[in-house]
Amino acid sequence: MRPSVAMTDATSRAEFQRQIDRLPVTMRSALNQQLGNWENLFPYEQARYVKFMRGLSALSDAELHALTDPLITLETKMGVAAWNYSVAADTMENASLLARSPYYGEWRRQVQNVFAGIESAAATPANAPRGRVVLLVLPDSLPIMQIVAAKPWDDRGVEVRVEGDARRVCELALKGETGLPARLRADGAESADCWLIDADAKLGALRGENTQPASLLEYAALKRFRDNFLAEVNTVPRDMTVSDQILARIRREDWKSRWPAALAGEPRLRHFLVELFLSGNGALIFSNAFVQWCASEAIRRARPRLLVARFGLRAKPKPFTGIAIFENQQKISALTDVDDPVGSAIDALILARYVWLSVLRYPEREQTCGVCVSEASGRAYVIGPKGQHAWTHERGVTPEEIHAWMSARLAE
Repeated sequence: MRPSVAMTDATSRAEFQRQIDRLPVTMRSALNQQLGNWENLFPYEQARYVKFMRGLSALSDAELHALTDPLITLETKMGVAAWNYSVAADTMENASLLARSPYYGEWRRQVQNVFAGIESAAATPANAPRGRVVLLVLPDSLPIMQIVAAKPWDDRGVEVRVEGDARRVCELALKGETGLPARLRADGAESADCWLIDADAKLGALRGENTQPASLLEYAALKRFRDNFLAEVNTVPRDMTVSDQILARIRREDWKSRWPAALAGEPRLRHFLVELFLSGNGALIFSNAFVQWCASEAIRRARPRLLVARFGLRAKPKPFTGIAIFENQQKISALTDVDDPVGSAIDALILARYVWLSVLRYPEREQTCGVCVSEASGRAYVIGPKGQHAWTHERGVTPEEIHAWMSARLAE
C-alpha cells in the first residue's frame, strides 16, 4: 500500500498532529520528526505511518488511556516532566536521558506494547506477499575461496559451483529488458523498490541506459560529498546540547555543489545519505561498511523487493591516522594508499552476512531469497524463500540458471 498525496495536505497534517498529542510524551518525538520529514519518507514508511494514525484515531480516549497508562506512569517515575526532552524530533539528548534512566528497559517494552496495540487497532487487510531478492556480490578483486565456513548463514542455504564466468550473475541481473529491475517495472515499481548499492562505481555502468526506477548509491561517486561531510561531522564537540544543534545544521545544509550529478534530482536519497552518515557504523570512511549499513538501512526503511549490494577493495588503514575517530586518511597522511585484498575480503564476507541477518529481522524474510556470489572462486551461496530450496545438492549451476531462478522469485 502507498498512501495517497492527500495524506500530506494541511488537513491531514493537522489531524496527524492532533493524534500525536494524545500520546505519552516520549512517543511524540519520533512521530513528529517523521511528519516533519514526510516528503523524505519512503512509501513503506509512509504507509506504516498512515496505518498507525488510523489505528490511533480508531481508539477512544478511554481505550487509549487503558493502553498507555502503564507508559504514562513509568514516565512519571522516570521524571520526564523535569527533563529537557524534545517532542519535536529525536535528539542525542533525548536518547541520553532515556538511556541513563534505570527504567530504560521497561520503557522500551512499554513503548513496543503501545505501538503494537495501536497498529492492531488499524484493522487493515494485509497485502498479498510478493517475492523479493537480495543479491550480494563479492567481486573478483576479493580472494574469497569459500563463502560459508563452519556455521551456515541460513538452514535453507546451499553453496554451489558456478559453471562459467561468475561475473555474469551480476551482469544478467542488471542488464537490459531481461534484468531484474525490468521485472519490477512491469509491476509498477518505484525507485524505493529497487536498490543498487556499490563500494565502487560499477553497478551504474552495468545498468547502462535503462530507465527503470532505482535507488543507485555508489560509494566511490560520493567522494567529494563524503570528504566535506566528514569535515563537518568532525566539528561536533562532546557537548550534548551543542552537538544536537550542529547535527541539526548539518541536516539543513544544502550540499548542492558536493552531490554527484546522479543524485541531483533525488532529494529523498540525499536525505537518506545524510541520515546514514550521521548514524555512524564506519560508513563514511570504509566502502564495505557503507555497503553493509546502506543495505541494512534500505531494508529497514524501504523494504525493497530487489536489493543488489556489491562490495569492493579498500586500502589498508594507515598507522597513526586516528582512524577510530573517523579522520580522513588521505588528507592527514602522506603515505601512499596500498590495496588490502585479504583484509577487504574478510570485511566483505562478514558484512555480506550481516546484510542477510538484516533481512531476517522482518516478516518479509518469508518471501525473500538471497544469492551471494564470490566471483574469484566461482561459488554462489543461494538461500530460497521459506519452504523452498534452490538446489538441494552441490552441482554446477550456470549464471543463466541463477538469473532465471531469481527472476522467478520476483515474479511470485
